Amino acid sequence: MYSVVIDAGFNSFRLMLYQVFSNFTFRIVGSQKFFVRIGEGIVNNKIKEEKIEEAEKAFSIFKKIIERNNVEDVRIVGTSAFRYAENGRETANILSKIVGHEMKIISGEEEGRYAGVGILNTLPLDDGLAFDLGGGSLELIEIENGNISKVFQLPVGALKLAHSPHKEIKKIVLDHLSTVSIKKHNIMVGSGGNTRAIAKMDSKLNSSPIKSIHGYTLPPSQISKYASLLPSLDLEARASLPGIGKERAYTVHSASIIINELANFFEPRTIIVSSFGMREGVLTEGKRLTRRNWLDAIAYSNALEPPYQIFDDILNLVSGKYAFYVASASFLALVFKMSGYLNPYDACYKFIKNSILAGFTYSEALLIGLICRSAYKKIKKKYLKFLGEDINEKELVSFGNIVKNSVEKYVGGVKV
Repeated sequence: MYSVVIDAGFNSFRLMLYQVFSNFTFRIVGSQKFFVRIGEGIVNNKIKEEKIEEAEKAFSIFKKIIERNNVEDVRIVGTSAFRYAENGRETANILSKIVGHEMKIISGEEEGRYAGVGILNTLPLDDGLAFDLGGGSLELIEIENGNISKVFQLPVGALKLAHSPHKEIKKIVLDHLSTVSIKKHNIMVGSGGNTRAIAKMDSKLNSSPIKSIHGYTLPPSQISKYASLLPSLDLEARASLPGIGKERAYTVHSASIIINELANFFEPRTIIVSSFGMREGVLTEGKRLTRRNWLDAIAYSNALEPPYQIFDDILNLVSGKYAFYVASASFLALVFKMSGYLNPYDACYKFIKNSILAGFTYSEALLIGLICRSAYKKIKKKYLKFLGEDINEKELVSFGNIVKNSVEKYVGGVKV
């Protein structure tokens, strides 16, 4: 089944096309984004006509995508710009008529809860503070025992503050943060386009061995450096940075200051970046997805039934904290063997290298990929530093051999 979620945000409008599987996990099939910046078009509490026209053009293209893919399940949410503007509902109605599906203008708390659901369903997080930084608002979500306990929405956004001086942004953010009652957590998880852009920049500067930044870790000290550097550069210089680009250069400097103030206020030990957030929360509302569900999704995306037996066999064979990852690597390698790959271990590694493995952090996904790689090829020592784990090359080779020996016992997905 295919589903579409349209996020009509303060800064950008984005359509996401998903293939949704029977266990409610999903695969991103395509996306289309327009930097409408409708929030900048709010004058005297009303969205200007020229911005409405830009929005209509974006929705006309969205309509073509929906019709081309015969999608019936279409969910549209309007965020802070539609909440703030007096003609927000009127504008939403105009856009709804274009695509033939109603836009829901969500409250700040709903936006935060959707972001929290999207993060909880795609990252292993039991306790922490999550945030979703948009163009016009900032949502703070407290997570306790794997559940959302508190949500706060603040009128602080990267586009809204893009033209404000550095010191003024800091003051505005701090003033608003002083009104929330959330305790400090060791882990802070961030979502939103600018947050991801900063992570992409950092991963490229550090020559990350995989493309995904889902679950990528940013030390607060590094955010502090970016919050000093980015505002000091002009638009062209920011756009030239790896992972930023022209459109994000417009707001990434103010976003870095906001995130840094969050880190200074809540003092987390680490900041984790999520590739998923509010849109995926809209898609998976009411569902609870686990890492096993996401492994199954790789089988479903290859039109296969998940090979559960090999996963359980490995858990019975291997003990210790790495057992789950050895089992995951074996599962994925067998999926790719069942799909016809001559070297399923290489296919597993390349999948990790080039795709997003939802349900896992960056270091967990990389560990799984390197276990697969070690089944057929020597691991480059420089990759080990990205794991954040006290694991050596010898251990990886040992795990790789377990994976290879286990996978080779299966023919057509059946153990022989």
